[in-house]
Amino acid sequence: MAEQVRLYAATKDGLAVLRSTRTGWEQVGMPLPGLVSESFAGSSRHPERVYVAVMGEGLFSTDDAGAHWTRMWEGDARAVAVDPMNEDVLYVGSEPVHLFRSEDRGDSWEELEALQDFPDEVRIGWWGPQPPHEGHVANIFIHPDDTNTIYLCLEHGGVVRSFDRGATWEDVSKGIDYLDMHILQTLPGSKTRYYVSSARKFFTSDDPGQGWHAAHNGLDRDYFHDFIFMPPEHAGGEPTMLMATADKSPGYWDRPDRARTAFFRSDDGAQSWRRVGLDLPDIMETWAYTLIQDPNNPNGAFAGLGDQVRGQHGKAHYGEGGIIATRDRGDSWETLPVQVSATYALWGAPDQ
Repeated sequence: MAEQVRLYAATKDGLAVLRSTRTGWEQVGMPLPGLVSESFAGSSRHPERVYVAVMGEGLFSTDDAGAHWTRMWEGDARAVAVDPMNEDVLYVGSEPVHLFRSEDRGDSWEELEALQDFPDEVRIGWWGPQPPHEGHVANIFIHPDDTNTIYLCLEHGGVVRSFDRGATWEDVSKGIDYLDMHILQTLPGSKTRYYVSSARKFFTSDDPGQGWHAAHNGLDRDYFHDFIFMPPEHAGGEPTMLMATADKSPGYWDRPDRARTAFFRSDDGAQSWRRVGLDLPDIMETWAYTLIQDPNNPNGAFAGLGDQVRGQHGKAHYGEGGIIATRDRGDSWETLPVQVSATYALWGAPDQ
């Protein structure tokens, strides 16, 4: 039997906790009802320990696989990250743009105030299209091989980085023409090759300080959010990249074919892409807000869907959400037999 998985799904109705069973899937809890989140983080050594950043409410944590949750930071939390070398160190990013760190797993917090030292000509770009028109930290990337290196994706606002754990910062958005940023990652095992997704393009760089370059060969969509890396299919090969895309930004998704979601895969470090999931509808109306790797299957992934404009101020309510899964690197997908509303974020952990 395949190892079991526990999924945490941040939906428009609150947090749903799901688990695989011998006969399928079951929902084991609906904590934090009515609260909206777009960011999870968790412990690699303690899979029962998970953190969720909740809009307008703060950072919540569980130490018992979702049975009980405790608020550990108050504020408008938008992103959370765990230091990959020291899991007592946590980061939370907020709206408006601020970054906080705890060295003791949430018992105390300090603001990394140097993030506010950017000149006005940079900070004026930290904004949001919906009231109150504030930008926020959308993603916190801590380099797994050098945790002094931190990158932040700002929505809107570009990309900023620190090489000294947040004591100083620099803007590294050169080459990005529309600063609505989503997710940043580095090529596994690399300290130089970076990738970042945005609302207009997908970018790569061998030195973000020198600028970013679009990596669109084979793509026929122009809105990019989550992407994941899977181990190489063959020894010595490049890791597989799997990415969720849509056509134009959410402001256009009240059209008849809505998001026009599609999944693409690259096996050469984003030099080229090909569409996968050809068993899915050719015009997929619901948006894949979130894409995560299956924690037990190197060829597997889960995607959370929603037929609703993303965000706390979303105005469109077209229907329910769902979760789909692949076991073959995106070639084919199946719908999980669970009832969830529009799903903005997922976290997966081995089920004890």
